[in-house]
Amino acid sequence: MFEQIRGGGTLKAWCLHRSRQASMDADTIRDVMAIKAAVVDRGDAAVCDYTAQFDGVVVAPSALRVTPEQVAAAYKQVSESVVDALRRAAANIQAYHRHQIPRNWHYSEEGRCYGAQFNAIDAVGLYVPGGRAAYPTSVLMTAIPAIIAGCSRVVMVSPPTQGAINPTVLVAADIAGVSEIYSIGGAQAIIALAYGTDTIPAVDKIVGPGNRYVTAAKQLVYGVVDIDKPAGPSEVCVYVDTPAYAAYAAAEMWAQLEHDPDASAVAITTSPQIAEAIQIAAADQQTVLTRQTILRQSAANAVIAVVDNHEDSIAAINQCASEHVVLLTDTAEYMRPLVRHGGSLFCGPYTPVTLGDYYAGPNHVLPTARSARFASPLGVMDFMKYSSYLETTQAWLADVATDIAHLTQAEGFDAHYQAVAIRLQ
Repeated sequence: MFEQIRGGGTLKAWCLHRSRQASMDADTIRDVMAIKAAVVDRGDAAVCDYTAQFDGVVVAPSALRVTPEQVAAAYKQVSESVVDALRRAAANIQAYHRHQIPRNWHYSEEGRCYGAQFNAIDAVGLYVPGGRAAYPTSVLMTAIPAIIAGCSRVVMVSPPTQGAINPTVLVAADIAGVSEIYSIGGAQAIIALAYGTDTIPAVDKIVGPGNRYVTAAKQLVYGVVDIDKPAGPSEVCVYVDTPAYAAYAAAEMWAQLEHDPDASAVAITTSPQIAEAIQIAAADQQTVLTRQTILRQSAANAVIAVVDNHEDSIAAINQCASEHVVLLTDTAEYMRPLVRHGGSLFCGPYTPVTLGDYYAGPNHVLPTARSARFASPLGVMDFMKYSSYLETTQAWLADVATDIAHLTQAEGFDAHYQAVAIRLQ
């Protein structure tokens, strides 16, 4: 069923290989650069041409923006139970992210004061994927932190799968509070958001997951706008130390593997018997799942690693630096602080990743391809920035002038010191 490997060293090599595979290939970058050139040069016309080419939808620039009437019609296509579930999920996500609101700070002492003041980014673009599935929860996860941050303009783009944006995606946008929506996807949507067209005013930052073309486009526009992070295929790292939880481990692996043929999963245990139990459970569970074509491909990206001891398990988890980390152990409370590198941690036997992906509150836009070593989940601060400030008296400036003279002379910038000296005359 899944490949079985032995030892932390072998797992380390496997993880490094997987992260390298997530790198952008030259062909993708070449294709996206051509799209960028066309959209920058021809604006709406190029966006509409690519929408016809890639999505099979012929649309005029005047019809790119979703109307309030289309949003209202979407509610009629979505069951009331789904709408209610989205509303409850939105409330949970709002509650979690309100804890992330930063506070301005100020410090004052004789002769000087300093601090930091936080402000929201003015305009942000949210990319919501289409294609293989609809992602209404991705709307909630990207829009709600932006709105809590106070962004004055929140824009959503999503591809017109089968002729239009999925109605659940439109309903989720309305619940989250997004009213500026464009029916475009792919790299052309990212370029349009970054550079602007006659129909779509440019934004200051773009967030949200997408395929390799979307990811490449985000990387190419960085510097013109900010981006959240490159988003690779879904992944999970599961630690399990109890045979009774082997079936839970298998279920967590399949839950991520069903996303995409490139998705990956790792299970870590110190017991060959638990590893075998995971294999048996995985084989049993696969037979009842529906996305068989994807699962048969992504199963090649799954391994079960048997390591020597508990310390090796912790080292292996941190080496994986996975998007999702599942601690299937009754000692998760003690183990969690030892996990230094993981996008989102799911602790204990009754906390499936599904709760985080859909409903419970933490964000599901997470660092992938081992970028959890240096990156964090999407949050309110992704939609804010801060300015530092400083105010000093003439007396304090005079006290430090000699030090400033030495430093500016060392670097050869005499005009810098002149800006000090002129204030002391």
